Amino acid sequence: MKIQLLVLFTGALLGAGMSLALPRSGPTNLASETNLASELGATPCPDIAEVHASGSLRTLELPQFGVAIAIPENFRTRTLPDGTVEVLDPGTFEVLRCVEQGGRAIAPRGIYSFRIRSLPNPANLALPDFLRQQGEADPSAQPGNLDAIPVLITRPEPGYTVRAWFRSPDSQTVIVLAESCDCELEYDDMRLWLQRTHLLP
Repeated sequence: MKIQLLVLFTGALLGAGMSLALPRSGPTNLASETNLASELGATPCPDIAEVHASGSLRTLELPQFGVAIAIPENFRTRTLPDGTVEVLDPGTFEVLRCVEQGGRAIAPRGIYSFRIRSLPNPANLALPDFLRQQGEADPSAQPGNLDAIPVLITRPEPGYTVRAWFRSPDSQTVIVLAESCDCELEYDDMRLWLQRTHLLP
C-alpha cells in the first residue's frame, strides 16, 4: 500500500516550516522536486524498502484525541507540526526523516499513510454540516460508529483516501482518521481501523 512521493514532499515542506492540507487526490509525480534537490546538492537518502506490518499489534494511546488505536507492533509514529499523528512502517519512517533533514529520495518511492488529527468545531456543528464546511461533502458517505459514537466515512474521488469523522465526546472538536494509498481504498478499509479504535476512559 503506497502513495507516490506525496508524503515525502509533504514531509520536506513541513520540515521547512510549511504545511499542506490533508491530501485530496491520488499519486503525484514529484520528479521535478527530486531533480531540484539533486541540483542543490542534497545528500541521497538510503533506499529503504517498505517494511510489512507485523502480525502482532500494540496499543497506541492518544489522549490528545481521546482514543487508543491498535497498530502493527513494528510501525512507527511521528507528530507533525499541526499536531497530526502519522503511523508509518519503519522503512518509510526512516526515508521521511531523511527527507525532512534535507536529504532527497533517489527514486520514486510510494508509501502508505494513516493519520489522526483534530479540527476545531466551535459552532458545535453536526457532522454533515461540518463536512460541508470542510469541503468534504460526499453524497456517498457511509455511517459507522466508534463505541456508540456516530461516525461518517468519506471517500473523495478518485478513491485514494478514505476518512472517518466523529465528534469528540468531551470537547468542541472533530477527530479525523485518514488512510491514504496509491491503491483504491474502500469504506470497509476504514471500518477495519475503526474496529481497532476505542475511546479512552
